[in-house]
Amino acid sequence: MKYEPFVLERTFKAPLSLVWAALTQADHLAKWFAPQGITPGRNTMDFREGGFYHYELLTPDGGAFWGRWIFREIEDQKRIVNHVSFSDEGCGIVVHPMAPDWPLETLSKTSFTEVDGGTRVRIEWSAIGSNPVALKTFDDGRESMTQGWGGTMDKFDAYLQSIQAS
Repeated sequence: MKYEPFVLERTFKAPLSLVWAALTQADHLAKWFAPQGITPGRNTMDFREGGFYHYELLTPDGGAFWGRWIFREIEDQKRIVNHVSFSDEGCGIVVHPMAPDWPLETLSKTSFTEVDGGTRVRIEWSAIGSNPVALKTFDDGRESMTQGWGGTMDKFDAYLQSIQAS
């Protein structure tokens, strides 16, 4: 079976420079980057090729989990390629806290394009590795990814609007 990447594309009514900053700077990410119902916690950013973003997500029941991005390619205000994984507090890779068959690492390719009145962001996300169970779990998770990423992008849009209104 051939697995296709999960793709999400949204256009934001915000200039490219602001969209880029809000997706690449820890102080911005700490204010919005989390799925609906989850709150961003502590984070650390080393934004450069080979660097990382390590972040905590706080659940409504008082729990927490961590994630990390490892930056593979950065093309200023055009493209970011990074590995994405769940993490422990020490930045080590761990299994998905709610889906143990989820791939240990995924690949995210995010592109940025100026369009009339805003910025289009395209995220292409795929599983890394050849574990057939993990690949199938990723492929079967499209509805959940659409919901999770959709809610996160809604929060991103609201954050961008709030910055521009202030």
